Amino acid sequence: MLLDNKQNGKVGEELRRHLGKGSKLSVLSGLFSIYGFDWLKKELSSVDEIRLLLSRSLKTEIAHDTPFAELTGDRFEHRLRNQLNQMQIAKECAGWIERKVEVRSTSMANQNLFHISKADNNDTAIQGSSHFTSTGLGFSESDQFDMNMCLTDSTATQGMLEWFNAIWDSPSASDAKQLLLDQLNQLTQDQSPQFIYFLTLYHLFKDFLEEIDEDSIIKSKTGFKDTLVWNKLYKFQKDGVLGAIDKLERYNGCIIADSVGLGKTFSALAVIKYYELRNDRVLVLAPKKLRENWTVYTVNDKRNLLSADRFNYDVLNHTDLTRTTGKSGEINLETINWGNYDLIV
Repeated sequence: MLLDNKQNGKVGEELRRHLGKGSKLSVLSGLFSIYGFDWLKKELSSVDEIRLLLSRSLKTEIAHDTPFAELTGDRFEHRLRNQLNQMQIAKECAGWIERKVEVRSTSMANQNLFHISKADNNDTAIQGSSHFTSTGLGFSESDQFDMNMCLTDSTATQGMLEWFNAIWDSPSASDAKQLLLDQLNQLTQDQSPQFIYFLTLYHLFKDFLEEIDEDSIIKSKTGFKDTLVWNKLYKFQKDGVLGAIDKLERYNGCIIADSVGLGKTFSALAVIKYYELRNDRVLVLAPKKLRENWTVYTVNDKRNLLSADRFNYDVLNHTDLTRTTGKSGEINLETINWGNYDLIV
């Protein structure tokens, strides 16, 4: 019988039909979710013996290549997470694991199997694409196309059980019960406001952090990392400069919006130096009263802390944008070639 978790039956509903007192459940799955447990907890509590074999390599931390990567649900289980009862479900799941379940892990199997043994020998096996998650059981709507075969023929189910037992008893299968319990116990603990704050920041900015790859953004032949301005920057400023250069290359524009006192001028000077080393012509537009704050870095002056970098950018006032004649410093506004700048700050 075909189970596709849509029009042709659901894996979870079929398991409900066959799980009960006197039955034994053997599961091989690449992923395990507390919501998969929650949908079947009534039936699972009555099963005599449960073996849970988790495939893929396990690590000591939650990672995308472990069966625990979606312990709190996959992208189709947002509705369940939004019910805000994760802590209670995790506690119930941990108690069930502690009382009834043997857990092992293996990296030698890339399949999913649910096998139910009964006292009357009318065994059932479900083998296919579905993991032990709410989505895999068919209780969360998804756009996935699952393909599972439900077998009740004694020869086929016995063969499936023997295959499972061979993996379960192999040297590649190691005990993972405590590791799973540790992960579940983390979900049952109250978290500090500081942890929640940093976790929120991580999820908001993780995609941007992954983009900041210094070697791929900075062209090393420019000698940029040897400049005085780069080596005067703090780590957070260097990250901002890398992010700015990356966005300039991607989108042809960027805004540096740090708070007062965090060194936006030096960050901008580092970006300028990078493009100057690429032989680009740079224009800085500044309010007239701040003009000297920028021109000082282009002249031979004791106040120029970055004189060794020999900055060579032009500086104009904001108001010069509306003028067509006269001079701004040494620049003749009547003859300036506005279109010849590669970078404008």
